[in-house]
Amino acid sequence: MRRREHDRALLRDARQTHPGRRIWRALVFAILALAVAAPQAGAARKKDKKSTSKHVVNPKSAKKLSEAHEMLQEEKWDEARAILDTFDLEKVKPYTFTLVHQAYGYIDANNEDYTGAAEHFAAALTTNTLPESQQLSTRFNLGQIYMMLDRWDDAVETLEAWFRDVEKPSPVAYYMLAQAHYQNDDHGRALPPARMAVEVAKDPRESWMGLLLSLYMEEKDYDEALPLLMRMVLRYEKAVYWTQLAAVLMELERDEDSMAVQQLAHAKGFVDTDRGLTRLAQMYIFHGMPWWGARVLQESIQSEAIEPDVETWRLLANSLLAARETQEALDPLERAADLSEDGQVYIQLAQVHIQAERWDDALQALDQAFAKGGLRNPGHAHLLVGIAAYQVKRLAKARSAFARARSHENTRDMAERWLEFVSREAAQAG
Repeated sequence: MRRREHDRALLRDARQTHPGRRIWRALVFAILALAVAAPQAGAARKKDKKSTSKHVVNPKSAKKLSEAHEMLQEEKWDEARAILDTFDLEKVKPYTFTLVHQAYGYIDANNEDYTGAAEHFAAALTTNTLPESQQLSTRFNLGQIYMMLDRWDDAVETLEAWFRDVEKPSPVAYYMLAQAHYQNDDHGRALPPARMAVEVAKDPRESWMGLLLSLYMEEKDYDEALPLLMRMVLRYEKAVYWTQLAAVLMELERDEDSMAVQQLAHAKGFVDTDRGLTRLAQMYIFHGMPWWGARVLQESIQSEAIEPDVETWRLLANSLLAARETQEALDPLERAADLSEDGQVYIQLAQVHIQAERWDDALQALDQAFAKGGLRNPGHAHLLVGIAAYQVKRLAKARSAFARARSHENTRDMAERWLEFVSREAAQAG
């Protein structure tokens, strides 16, 4: 396999790194649940402004809100909603309006009515009457909910507004912003917060590192991807990261290191798929170690880790031939020829027999090649038939084959010389 083809084969499996949407949805919901219980969302904030009269609620409204919040703490969602429904939101003061919508938002979020939650949290923010810490936490919650709804533009706008007012954003917040940009197909803007999420965290989560790695790989920034991958390989011991590490080392033209990584991954049992084992065998051949490639294929076929097809059998045969294990290569070559849709592999089998001077076996393989058809160079095949037939003194068959080879431009000259030679020998024998 040529170098570029081998690189691409490795990289095809190295692009998708970070967890799927289902996993990060679960993460977002967990964060949201914490935010409902503790609205600060774990972020360091600027100092709250002093309370002013805009934060005052009249006694009647305050009593109902207190009852509603008590129901929320007890997770009595229907009871809390019933209390909130008694407010006439067209008549209440702005701060009361905000607190009611905020409470509605928590209820809807708990009931997984994210559309309703988004509407209520957005409404709560419109009055700008919440204390700064609550304004920030509500905005953060809203950004998360927009992500749950796949409203990526809204999520980005909301989270970036939150970032502008926060002194020390948490790693979770950086990851959320990076994910929002990524899902919005703005990978360039996703990279800085993805990097910050990993750098700021004392113990970054696998999903955060995975997103950052995916962005590096998409940007083909292999110098940055390498140390991150080495960290992930040591920490998580997963096959996908070993594959990616080998691919990155190959891209950085550290071929020997890439080969060593793949060997170690195989020894650890991380290379166990049909495609991975086949690629490993190709890597051995590529680096001039065909016997080891053949060994990988033989062991994988025997253990049924690989379900061999025509290409697998042919790869095994070629590995053994390159390792000069000609006799051992015959069986996989015959299997490949039998499974092949055309007779081309039988031509290769015939050539192996000719090199070993097994003329009758060569003639049999060539007959099977013509029977299957689809030969890329029929003139060459006829020439081989003539040579093998001549060696077993079947001169009539040899002359007939050389005559057919003479009708093809690429074998005409050689066929004519053989015809002259065979004709002279026939004349001398006669």
